[in-house]
Amino acid sequence: MSESILAAISRILSGDREAVAWLYDTFAPRLLRRLGLRFAGTQGLDPEDLVQDTFLYALKQEGQVLDRFRQRHSGSEPMAQDLENFLWGAACGIASNRRRSLLRHPSAPIDSLTLSTDREEGLTLARDALERLAACLSQSGHRLELYFQLRYRDGHKPAEIAHITGWSQKATYKLKQTLDSALDACIETLELAVS
Repeated sequence: MSESILAAISRILSGDREAVAWLYDTFAPRLLRRLGLRFAGTQGLDPEDLVQDTFLYALKQEGQVLDRFRQRHSGSEPMAQDLENFLWGAACGIASNRRRSLLRHPSAPIDSLTLSTDREEGLTLARDALERLAACLSQSGHRLELYFQLRYRDGHKPAEIAHITGWSQKATYKLKQTLDSALDACIETLELAVS
C-alpha cells in the first residue's frame, strides 16, 4: 500500500475491508513475534489471542481507537513505526489487564482438584451449562462450531486451526469475532451467569 498511514486509517474508518486487511497483514506478524518474545511461557497470555484481541480492540465501536491515533497525528503524517508502537501499546495493555485478572482470580486445572460432593455437584451444573451453550452455538453454523471445538475444546491456536482446516488466517480472525458475538447471544438467550 503506497498511501499514507492517515489515508489508510480513514479508509478503515469508512468501512473499507481491503484497508482492514492491509492493517492486519502489515502489523500482525511483527506484533505476534514481539508478543511471543515478551510473553513466551506466561500462563494465560497466548500471543495469538493477544494479537487478535488487539485488532478487535483497535477496530471496535466503528474504529474509535484508531480514530484517536489519527487525531493525535493530525498535524503531521505518522510513520508505520508509530502505528506499530500504538498497536504494541494496546497489546501490552490487554496483556497487563489479563495478568491482573489472573492474579485476582487464580484458577487450577480440574485434574489437580480434590473434589468434594459440593464441588462435584457444581461441576455437573457447569457441564450442563457448557452442553447447553454448545448446543446453542451449533445453531450458528458448522464453521463456527468447528472453530469453537478446535480452539476451546481441543486447544489449538488460530494458526494451527488455519493449517488444519485450510482456512486463511483472516478467516479464523473473522470467526473469532463472530464466535464472540454468538457466545454473547447464547449466554443471553440461555440466561447463563457470567462471573
